[in-house]
Amino acid sequence: MNSFENHAGFNISSSRLQVVEINFKSDQFQLENVDEAYFNENLNLEHDKETKINSLLQSAYNELLIRKPLKSNFASFTLPLELFHIMQVPYDNTLLNQDLIEEFRWEYSILYPYIPNNELVIQYIEIDKNKLNESGTAIVIALPRRFLQIIHNFCTNNKLKIRFIDNAHIASDRALFVNNLLIDKGLILSVYFSDNNLSVIFSYDSKPVYFKTLPINDAGQITSVLLDEINNNQYIKINKNFIESAFIAGEDVSISLAKSLSDTIGFDFKYFNPFEKMKPESNLYQNKCYVEKYNSFSPATGIALRIA
Repeated sequence: MNSFENHAGFNISSSRLQVVEINFKSDQFQLENVDEAYFNENLNLEHDKETKINSLLQSAYNELLIRKPLKSNFASFTLPLELFHIMQVPYDNTLLNQDLIEEFRWEYSILYPYIPNNELVIQYIEIDKNKLNESGTAIVIALPRRFLQIIHNFCTNNKLKIRFIDNAHIASDRALFVNNLLIDKGLILSVYFSDNNLSVIFSYDSKPVYFKTLPINDAGQITSVLLDEINNNQYIKINKNFIESAFIAGEDVSISLAKSLSDTIGFDFKYFNPFEKMKPESNLYQNKCYVEKYNSFSPATGIALRIA
């Protein structure tokens, strides 16, 4: 971890801006800051004008700085689930990277004809054939370029050096791995819930093999949606008895929600703490965000821990 630089991770949701600042001292991660500021009104990155987005972000950021200035000028961001277009498709592993990207762009032009092809920034995860899937597939994740520009402009205006931008659930899972809460072998279920969007990731031997985000009306639908993803998954063969561990995180997710899911689905959903193995600044022990709301800070923590 000697390549780690002091780093602030921000999570943007419809209601708030969260920050987690992490430094690396004496061969261990040190937690400098955990905080959040609510927007004056709900933020809709998809439909709001850029002037409104900038104003809401800046006001929340100023509030955070007044309480505690950042020690680092390196910053990374996680964005809401609904901004990302995710698909899982067969792929030809003989193709070069750029040829694969062009093939995925064509797939997106069919699925989302209203989005100009050149407006999508695309990344993908290759999944080799294993006991859960009979053929190789790729999880493809696309984000409209305008959201990258919004974050870039925000960082420029605040003299921040931008490092990474990521999906909130993917960043949340990174916090799990870095804290050694995920086991290395077996099938793991990770669930993230925010703004009436439910994101599901199955990982096998520490690598994602399935990723899907679904809009739902309210938390009452989580159980039925998860059972459908487990019992009727068209991409991977899942046996509920083979799931080694399950984790849940998200905005305003509670311990009681995790317990209710555990009772109804039949295995233990862990309401995890992304700060579990970090040394906190002493004043954080009186910080409600650190003591009580830790689970909701998993995306900001995960992106702050990212080094590549």
